[in-house]
Formats: sequence, structure tokens, C-alpha cells
Amino acid sequence: MQMEATQRRGLVPLPVVLRVNAALDAVFGVLLLGATWRGLYEDLDTIRPVPWLWAQLAGALLLGFAYLTWRASADPDAARPLIQVLAILNVVGFALIAVWLFSDDRGIPSSGSLGSWLIDITAVVILVLGIMESRAFRRTGG
Repeated sequence: MQMEATQRRGLVPLPVVLRVNAALDAVFGVLLLGATWRGLYEDLDTIRPVPWLWAQLAGALLLGFAYLTWRASADPDAARPLIQVLAILNVVGFALIAVWLFSDDRGIPSSGSLGSWLIDITAVVILVLGIMESRAFRRTGG
């Protein structure tokens, strides 16, 4: 009964939010693991991460978070510390992307390109996920 009450409180059930977060982490983890694959980044019309080693390590970390997040979606009440970390990381990730987009960095994809749209949409999605996870964390007694 406690699990049902937790799931009904928000507009979107927390297990769904966690699974979306896990899927997004997995996609970007695989994308970063392929940092040495020039054709992939050219097709996406975005910059290739340099140095590759750090991008691949970040990809491995994202895949680890994806696994933990997917497992946590089965029992969100038991995964409160992970939900808090995910909320913080998502909001900080949005802030980093926003600062990067508003900087004068030459590596930013041109406005209107596929890469630019992907980065913009990703930033908004991780901000929304971070806000939803922080609200869920506060509701469960954080």
C-alpha cells in the first residue's frame, strides 16, 4: 500500500521518471563510449569529445548510473540517496550545458543544426528530470 501511495503523488510516477532517466543515461553513455568514432559525430552534426579517454570514462559512468537507476525504479523508496544524487547531477548537467551554449566556444554546433537541437533538447530533458526527482525526493521525506 505504501508503494502505491508514493506512485500516485506526482503527475508522473517516480518509477517512470527513473526509467526515462536510465534510458537517457544509457544512450549518452554509449554515445560517449564511441568518442573515437568520427563518423558518428559527423552524422549527428556535433563536436567529437576531446580527449577521448575522459569522454569514454564519462560514458562508462553513465552506463553505471543507467544500471543503478533502472534497478532503483523497482523500489524507489529504498533508493532515496540515489534519487537525490540523480536530481543534483541532472540540474548541474543542465547548468553546464547552458554555460557552454552561451559561451564563445568554437566547438558549439551551429544554430539550427541537428547537433544543436539534440543538445538543446537534452538540456531541457535533464532539467525536467532533475526537478521531478528532487520533488519526489522531498515528498518521500528528504
